[in-house]
Amino acid sequence: MRNLAFALFLVAPAAALRAPARAAAPRRAASPVRARVHASAAPSVVDVVVIGSGISGSSLGFHLATEQGVPAVLVTEARDDVGGNVISKEADGFLWEEGPNTFQPTAQIMRLAHDVGLADEVVLADAKAPRLVYFEGALYPLPLNNPLVEGALDFKLVSWPGKIRAALGALGVPGILRPYTGVDAYSGEQSAPGVEESIQSFITRHLGREVFEKVIDPFVSGVYAGDPSRLAMQWALKKIHNLEARGANAGLLSGGLERFSELQAERKSDEFIAKWREGAALMKERVTGGALGSFRKGLQALPRAISARLGEDRVRVGRTLRRISAASGGGYVCSFRTAAGAEESVACRAAALTIPSHAYGEILRGLPGADELVAALRAVRYPAVASVTLAYPSSELKAEHGGQLSGFGHLIPRTQGVRTLGAIWSSSLFPERAPPGRTLILSYIGGSRDPQLGTLPTDAIVSIVDGDVKKVLLKEGSSVQPKVLGCRLWPLAIPQYEKGHGKVLDAIAAFEARNPGLFLGGNYRTGVAFGDCVAYGVGEAERIAAALPSLPAPQLAAAAQAARA
Repeated sequence: MRNLAFALFLVAPAAALRAPARAAAPRRAASPVRARVHASAAPSVVDVVVIGSGISGSSLGFHLATEQGVPAVLVTEARDDVGGNVISKEADGFLWEEGPNTFQPTAQIMRLAHDVGLADEVVLADAKAPRLVYFEGALYPLPLNNPLVEGALDFKLVSWPGKIRAALGALGVPGILRPYTGVDAYSGEQSAPGVEESIQSFITRHLGREVFEKVIDPFVSGVYAGDPSRLAMQWALKKIHNLEARGANAGLLSGGLERFSELQAERKSDEFIAKWREGAALMKERVTGGALGSFRKGLQALPRAISARLGEDRVRVGRTLRRISAASGGGYVCSFRTAAGAEESVACRAAALTIPSHAYGEILRGLPGADELVAALRAVRYPAVASVTLAYPSSELKAEHGGQLSGFGHLIPRTQGVRTLGAIWSSSLFPERAPPGRTLILSYIGGSRDPQLGTLPTDAIVSIVDGDVKKVLLKEGSSVQPKVLGCRLWPLAIPQYEKGHGKVLDAIAAFEARNPGLFLGGNYRTGVAFGDCVAYGVGEAERIAAALPSLPAPQLAAAAQAARA
């Protein structure tokens, strides 16, 4: 019940509310890759090209080659190292992340870690580490167990009227919880017919205005760096959104209890255990409640381990995709520019693109429906976000922390006059990531409601974050200078699942239907969480493998002609 309660109160992704695993596809014996890829005039031929080696692409490439036994798979990456936006760094005894920071363990992740030799490298934070909200000069821990009891008794951030309103709404009490009629429950604005309900409206309708303002608003800033008045509940937090229709009434508690029972039964089933084997065993043996995980050498250890397992014949870095063309005899030709400036072409039966939606541009020019697709993808916004990692002497922490932070980190409502969205207490979650006597803090700043952040120089961003850390965590008047380990500005950071996103998904499906063998995916389609990206690779590998027998292999002559076009 721990994860269920936490998810219902925070409307946060939790292991207890994850979607069921897909049915296992028939396994086929893997065979050696049959194509090397070199820069040449004549394209090489493979079965599947995966564009992008982030978590989505790496997971997909691995599961195609191993679980699905596809003979010739090639994963390409534009940068000089695999991992996409997952970037782990080490220096002077510190280890930090400059992209995603942790994952919530699932059987899929743990099975993948086992299969690439990282099972013993998984590190798990204390499941009891509190998440906190900074409000009016104080940090308030969020209830982890039963919000209807613990939250009522101990959670001081929300007033008693706010707690009662949230409890009645979660229970689905008629007259308190009302159905959505197109009017935003928070702002009172009327939406056009057919427009999805915002997170702001959904949470206010279910749990009340106060819980939205003090808890959910900062949560959305922390996960999406987004604007909850624009993010669509059914796409951004779809697992929670679906609870409304599941239970005996529209209350989240009823739907959550039903879903929790289903998942408990599923995870004990022979089918689940047989499919996820070591992953299911590791979850049972090592994972407690809402524990968060990483790897001893950081999250990038996973795509690097996948790359090592696939081998250099099946992974190529420094390849920037220029165009995908249809070959006259069937199949496609992917044209690349190498880091050395050479042109390189690879013919394939299928291509899976895991690049960001804003990166398509001219890549698909000339293919049926490409113009309509690119126009739809332009609607997906990516706000600028900076990840800033600073280290401080632990002696500078406020006295209330006892010289050592203990918790996951803190989120900051936009009403508090603090520009930073929130911070991960990295050395609290994983103490080995900082030398003794040092506190490591990863902060995020920017997002949809702070568009000017992307125009600031690095030193200005660091100065703002340092001031915010001092205000929230350090002794009053502290003038200590932090050790600046990293400040990475992501100009186009996190895809926003805003109202109207359903039309984007429809456009993607329509394009795929007109171009058999092209598969579009990534975090703008299947979820932004680390676990969502791993699960995408599992499911998409099954989908592509099922389609391959009906897809023609490109002929070299036709492929060469397409490459020259």
